[in-house]
Amino acid sequence: MGTIKGISLLELVRRHWLVLVVGYVFAFLDPFGINSKTSQAISDAFDRMYSPFYTRELAGSASGDLVDVILIDDLSIYTLAKEEYGYLQANDWPLAYSDYGVIIDALRRHGYGTVILDVTFYRARRLDKSFQTLVSRLDYFRDKTGINVIVGAGDDPGELEPSITDLTDAVSALGLTGWSGYGDYYPVSLVRHGHKTLAVEGYDAYCRNKECQRLTEAGNAWLTPKESGMHISWGLPAERMAASLGCADVSHSTAWWKLMIIGVRNVFSAETVRAYDEQSCPPLPTAMLSDVFCAKDECDEFFSTGRSQGDRIAIVGVSLPSARDLFDPPIPGRLPGVYLHAEALRNLLYYGTDYLKPFRVQFSLASIGGPAWTLPIDRILAWPLLLWVVLYGVRRLIHWRWGWENTSNWPELAIEVGELALVVILICLVYIVALACHRTPGFLIELVALMPWLWVAIRNERKEIENEQKTIALAAYAPEHFAIGRDSIH
Repeated sequence: MGTIKGISLLELVRRHWLVLVVGYVFAFLDPFGINSKTSQAISDAFDRMYSPFYTRELAGSASGDLVDVILIDDLSIYTLAKEEYGYLQANDWPLAYSDYGVIIDALRRHGYGTVILDVTFYRARRLDKSFQTLVSRLDYFRDKTGINVIVGAGDDPGELEPSITDLTDAVSALGLTGWSGYGDYYPVSLVRHGHKTLAVEGYDAYCRNKECQRLTEAGNAWLTPKESGMHISWGLPAERMAASLGCADVSHSTAWWKLMIIGVRNVFSAETVRAYDEQSCPPLPTAMLSDVFCAKDECDEFFSTGRSQGDRIAIVGVSLPSARDLFDPPIPGRLPGVYLHAEALRNLLYYGTDYLKPFRVQFSLASIGGPAWTLPIDRILAWPLLLWVVLYGVRRLIHWRWGWENTSNWPELAIEVGELALVVILICLVYIVALACHRTPGFLIELVALMPWLWVAIRNERKEIENEQKTIALAAYAPEHFAIGRDSIH
């Protein structure tokens, strides 16, 4: 058998130029959203695979159990507004201004040192006369108790009307709750009108009296684009959960082999329903608003964490159908938007400046006097290089396989399935190595979405190899072996 030669990059372009062009079209133009949707699905699958390991790391960390989510739901509002309780003035959403002061004070009594309201006050409501009551309470919290109170500022603090200035001046900070241009990454360095995102403001408030890393140093990481944001790691359903949620009880094993089983299972699906139709618990410790107002000896064990006073952080959000504030994380399903900020804050508290960042290689034309365009060098160069590496490996693998098949009885289908499994394992290893370096593959995920075109190129290359093998076989024989013009005439 002759030797199958490698393939040069120029030869690859000549043979597979159509596959290269189609790959670039899908990578840059994204027709019908095929590439972006596929890339998102692959990224979510890897996030689910990493989720049990992230949960295991949090279990051994002092910062892994600092953030609690408090949900304002319709039943809690209705119950707490009844005359026999009288905690809230409003019996429906939106709450009265004074109700927020009552909620903050109740959380303070439970030992929370930072309270974050994922609620934006755009203007003072004329029919609600309790506005100044809330302002007075916030002044008291700030000056007398030392508790940090942070409220939402929407996507542009400049849109807040002057009528709300007294309230915004009384809180510790305002946090951005909306943005654009970051995709699935959570902005860390974004600043608008002097205000950062809600999770970053919460991190800064917690670190005022702690020794924490400065997030501004994260921008110095190698091969990280400016304002790239943070890739959020999501944990498994939380173990500490208020009984009022009625979700399935969970307990997480720390055995590596069990974590591997959970990770592999999560790659294929995000489990949202357990036995007896119980919904899986959210990824962060959660209580309903009604759980906050309780007698000391009747409170849910949820609030008894053993943490020192002032270290714990409560982030309050809404879970109301009318709010329409829902999103789809990789795990465990559709959640209220407050969990995005809560998980981002937990990531910052755990990782610090080592939070997961994308790997990018970009070049700005403005640096050489050109227009303000940024060229994605990684995607431009990586697609042909990836295609060349895969095809080169395929040629070597087929050459080895042809020689091996002479002494084995393995069916062709089994061998091709093995090749596919090998490619998937290599992709997983690349992702695992990236996570170990606190990076995400970035553009590599987009290239993985081009896997169908890689298979097309592999099939074409196999035909080329078969033709080369036939040529080698024919060249191994002299013309007389085929009785061409050599017969004797008698």
